[in-house]
Amino acid sequence: VVAMAAVVTMAATGDKIGDFDVVTARHIAVVNDAGALIVGLGATDNGDGLVLTKSAKGKDLVRLSATVNDHGTVTTYQPNGKESVTLSATMDGEGTVTTYQPNGKELVNLTTTVGGNGGFVQVYNKTGESIAQMYADEYGNGVVYAGNRKGKGRTLQPGP
Repeated sequence: VVAMAAVVTMAATGDKIGDFDVVTARHIAVVNDAGALIVGLGATDNGDGLVLTKSAKGKDLVRLSATVNDHGTVTTYQPNGKESVTLSATMDGEGTVTTYQPNGKELVNLTTTVGGNGGFVQVYNKTGESIAQMYADEYGNGVVYAGNRKGKGRTLQPGP
């Protein structure tokens, strides 16, 4: 009630400064001088926290949220609205980073191997085909693959 009175007082006097110990809201919108939404605080459909920043032109810039498995996720966007970089987690909870080309296709993916043997790096060409991989095999050995755009390539594995 005190907070409501302070808001009403601020609105009535035109004063734009307020000091509060606690503010409770379902959504908070920050707008620029033109009235365009540039920061939004709220909740996802699943009830998880959400922070969204936008450019003055209304384009998404950064989204902080959660995955369906309650892992944090950060996504940055390109001016064309497509994802630029995503930091998130796999279904098993390991970290993953994906970068994207301007056309929205994956460029580089840093994650874990299936089965959790170690790290996995995958590089894609401009058409979205995987052309290089580096990962740990089931014994913990390093494996490197390089291929051409038609899927033909070679795998280098340690050993005699």
